[in-house]
Amino acid sequence: MKIRILAAAVMSLSTLSGASLAQVPPDIAEGIRKIGPIVDTPNTTKLYAPLFKERTEPYPNVTVVRDVAYGPDPANKLDVFSAGSTAPANKPVVFYVHGGGFERGDKRQPGSPFYDNIMLWLTQQGMVGVNLNYRLAPKNAWPTAHEDMAAAIRWVQANIAQYGGDADRVGLWGQSAGASLIAGYLAHPQFWGPKGHGVKVAVMNSGFYANDRGGSAYFGNDPKELLERSSVEGLKKSTIPLLISHTEVDLPDAITQADATNKALCDAGRCPTYVVFKDHSHISQNYSVGTPDTSVSGPILQVLRQIK
Repeated sequence: MKIRILAAAVMSLSTLSGASLAQVPPDIAEGIRKIGPIVDTPNTTKLYAPLFKERTEPYPNVTVVRDVAYGPDPANKLDVFSAGSTAPANKPVVFYVHGGGFERGDKRQPGSPFYDNIMLWLTQQGMVGVNLNYRLAPKNAWPTAHEDMAAAIRWVQANIAQYGGDADRVGLWGQSAGASLIAGYLAHPQFWGPKGHGVKVAVMNSGFYANDRGGSAYFGNDPKELLERSSVEGLKKSTIPLLISHTEVDLPDAITQADATNKALCDAGRCPTYVVFKDHSHISQNYSVGTPDTSVSGPILQVLRQIK
């Protein structure tokens, strides 16, 4: 199914039931269009950071545990956000996986509210947020990031109860390379544990699923290996709820890949929830989470609510 968010009323054939969603403020929408379909983190931050100026640490009624090691590498760190008591509460657990082309990026951007904004929003929805760092290229090539995703899930399965989370109710959410990493993990059973992938739902914003754009420092350059390391064929076998999206002002490749992956999954009888976020860019979509603009967080929440 395809949901093109072009009006305040959003309807889905299955999961979105007439929710009325606030849209991008006109001045910010204008700023996003001036930036255009590129990755411009500094100028997008200037648009959104003022909306979070009142939210500084320590965050009220939220327990934040930073830089928990889930593996032996210095990059194997995660943050855990939980609201109120951390006593066992069986709350759903949602990972957020940052982007950056598998070569850059971080779970927390110093001096900015991102991506704590997503963690705080998750706690407001009654969920435990887990913000993930993973090994990056060129120092670390395939399959290290995918192995890290698997290790982080194992860590949650063993430890999240002490933070109030339910290890059997885990969702994944990522943007750009983070979405690609989630797709790759779900698509390749060699990364799963003995009980499977351990995931109930997955949200993938502006990801890249077919390695058909040439080689990269992470995926390599061999055509056969690039095909094997793509995610589309494996996603066709997925039985969990998936949300795949791109934005209206997105990178052209992100739009092409999202459209093609949605079509491939639908042709295989595995249609995801498919969303196009009006007025947003590759970067702005996740910066909007936790603001009055719910055009991105609303549809995502509908999918995350399917964590059972």
